Amino acid sequence: MTARTVRGTVEFIWDDAGHMLVTMDPEDPADPHTFELGGPLRDRLAGSLEQGDRVEVDIEAVPHEVLDPDSGPSESLRAEVLDVRVVR
Repeated sequence: MTARTVRGTVEFIWDDAGHMLVTMDPEDPADPHTFELGGPLRDRLAGSLEQGDRVEVDIEAVPHEVLDPDSGPSESLRAEVLDVRVVR
């Protein structure tokens, strides 16, 4: 899969116990809007990322198994975050 960049404005940040969830209003409504950050990337952004910040998020689509109680497991894609940059 190839990496690409999503741009938008941070709307909501939830940060707890080493995991951060960021929801943004993307420039292109078809782009992903919610991202999970962990590890060194989360540590770098904790305390500096704020609601209203303009950001560029580098993502890569990776396979992800989804379990539906009615139809069983199926393959899907989810956005894995490679980097986040605040654009000021």
